[in-house]
Amino acid sequence: MKITIAIFLLFLGCIFKNMYSYGYGVNDAFWRVVWSIDEGTIWAQNFSEENFSKLTKGMTSEEVLSLMGKPLNMSENCEDICFWNYTKQDSGTSDFDQRWVVFNRDHQVVEIRKSFFID
Repeated sequence: MKITIAIFLLFLGCIFKNMYSYGYGVNDAFWRVVWSIDEGTIWAQNFSEENFSKLTKGMTSEEVLSLMGKPLNMSENCEDICFWNYTKQDSGTSDFDQRWVVFNRDHQVVEIRKSFFID
């Protein structure tokens, strides 16, 4: 019984750590703990969760670049929508921390994606 309680408390502690470290809600934090064995996130150089949390809708691409630095990938030839990826999977099937910024044709942020992506 004591071992079961200890394991449960450890699991709960891991969930709270993910909520704090990544700014996740309970759902994303839970799944990040459950699938941690298959987690494979590649982060952009100099990525900062603190700076990512400062992003807001309506910011320009220049403001995002100044705050975040260069992303790992940027959509080319953006006509209606453009993605900047600050994270990516280390393999085609790994689960990963998704940090993407979506811009409209006027180069303004319309969506900020921050979640744990299960593949």
